[in-house]
Parts: sequence; C-alpha cells; structure tokens
Amino acid sequence: MSDGIPEKKVAAHDPPEEPASPATERSDPETELPPPTFRQALVGYGSIMLGLVLLGLLIGVLMRVLR
Repeated sequence: MSDGIPEKKVAAHDPPEEPASPATERSDPETELPPPTFRQALVGYGSIMLGLVLLGLLIGVLMRVLR
C-alpha cells in the first residue's frame, strides 16, 4: 500500500486468566466452610423476611397515598 496510509497491525489479545474463586472451587473437602450456626441462619433469613415485610408495607402505603 503506497497510498501514504500506514497499515494497522492488529495484535491478538488473550483474556487474562482469572484465578478460580474459593466459592466455586470445591476440590478439597478440607477447605469447605462449615454450615452456618442457628444464630447466623436466624439473623440472615430474619433480615430477608424483615426486608420483604418492609417492602410490602412501603408498596401498600404508596398505593393508598397515590390512589
């Protein structure tokens, strides 16, 4: 190409290899996390239930106010 336009060279870029996260890597049974205690499960599921109740209350109030 002698048009005076330089030829662009495209280099192939491989995506960087990401290390496997500990949550997806289950090869060693020794590295698994123990199950949550009853208190941890109660707090976790309780906070989800409380959030859903509050969301329902908010939707109910908005429906009554914006009627």
